[in-house]
Amino acid sequence: MRFKIRRQFTLEFKRHVVQYSLEAPEALSTVAEQFGVHPNLLSRWRKELVTRDDHPPKGVPNTGTRKSQSDLERENRKLKKRLERAELEVEIPKKGHRVLRQKPEVKFSFIKCHRSKHWTVALMCAVLGVSRAGFYRWLSRSPSPRVTESEHLLGFLLAEAKRQSGVPGYRKLWRAAINAGFACGKNRVQRLLQGVGYRSVRAPRPGYRRSQPGLPTLPNLLNRKFDVSKPNQVWVSDITQVRCDEGWWYLAVVMDLYSRRIVGWADGPVNDSYLVEQALEAAWDTRQPTGKGMLFHSDQGAQYRSEAVMRWLTKRGVTLSMSRRGNCWDNACAESFFAQLKVEWLRCLGRQSRDELRAEAQYYIEEYYDNVRLHGALGGVSPRTYEAAA
Repeated sequence: MRFKIRRQFTLEFKRHVVQYSLEAPEALSTVAEQFGVHPNLLSRWRKELVTRDDHPPKGVPNTGTRKSQSDLERENRKLKKRLERAELEVEIPKKGHRVLRQKPEVKFSFIKCHRSKHWTVALMCAVLGVSRAGFYRWLSRSPSPRVTESEHLLGFLLAEAKRQSGVPGYRKLWRAAINAGFACGKNRVQRLLQGVGYRSVRAPRPGYRRSQPGLPTLPNLLNRKFDVSKPNQVWVSDITQVRCDEGWWYLAVVMDLYSRRIVGWADGPVNDSYLVEQALEAAWDTRQPTGKGMLFHSDQGAQYRSEAVMRWLTKRGVTLSMSRRGNCWDNACAESFFAQLKVEWLRCLGRQSRDELRAEAQYYIEEYYDNVRLHGALGGVSPRTYEAAA
C-alpha cells in the first residue's frame, strides 16, 4: 500500500515564487512548472500574500501555539451553543421530573404539550430517553379501544366525584361505575384516578374526653358487634361540636346499625342532656319501635350518663351500653359519621352561623348521606336503598 507524502513549503519560498511570478513575463502555469508546484497552489499563494489597494492586507496565518482571532471566535460560538443546550437540558427535567420514570406514552404526551422553538422534539427526546421516530409514530397513531374505554370511564368517574363534591374514594366510585354498567376492576379505577391526581377528602382521627366522676358507667354490651341483622335492634349515638360565628354549634345523632341510617338528630348551642333527648325523640318518631330487645350504645359522656337520658331510655325498655373509657373504637360507626360530615361537607364551607350549619347538616343527613352516599359496609349502596331492598 502506497502513501502520498504531502510537501511542505516555507514562507520564504512562497514569497520568492510569488514575487518571481509577478515580475516574470511568463504565464502563471509556466512559472508554477518551473518551481515544481501546481498552478492552483501558486494562485492561492498570490491571493494570500499580495496586497491590493482596494482590499486590506491579509496577514500570514499564525502557525505557532497561539490561535488566531477567527479561531477563537469560532470556538466561542461553539461554546455558547453548548451552554444554551446544557441550560435547556437542565430546564426540561425540572419541568418534567414527574415523567422521567414513566412509560414512553407519558413522555410523548409531555413532549407534545411542551414542544416549542427552543424545546425542540429532538432535544426533549434526547433528554427523556425516547426516540423521535417513536414520538411521531405515537403522534399519528389512533387511540386503541382500551384507551377510548378508559377515557369514557374516567369521564364518568370525575363527573360522579364532582356530583358528590369530591367525597367518595376510588372504591365507592368503582361501585358507582359498576352500577352504571361499566365493566372495570377496582385497581383500574384507582389507577385512572391517580393518573389525574384525584384525591378524596379524608377524616382526622377522633379524640375523647375524660369522663366526669360520680356518674354511673354501664358495661360495653355491644362489644364492637356492628353487624346487625334487623332494624331497630341496635342504635348508636354520639355528639360533636363545630366552631361557628356565634361560638360553638353542637350536633347529636342516633344511627341504626342495621342500615347505618341516621334515624334522628338534633342541634343546638348547648351541649347537654336535653340535646340527646331531642335526638332520641326524633329517632323514636321516625322509627316508632317497641323498645323491647333494643340496645342503645354511646360513649361515657356526661350527657348520656345523666339521669334524664337514662330515665328516658329505661322507661321505654331499652337496654343501655357504653364504650370503654377512652376507647373511641367501641363507638366507631358514630365517630366515623361525624368525621365524614366534617371532612366531606363542612370543612370546605368555612366558618358559618348556627342557622347555616343546621341547614347544611340537614341537607347532608337527609338528602346526601341517607339517599346518595354509597356505604362500604352495606355492599356499596346507600342506607335507604339498603332498607328498601331488604
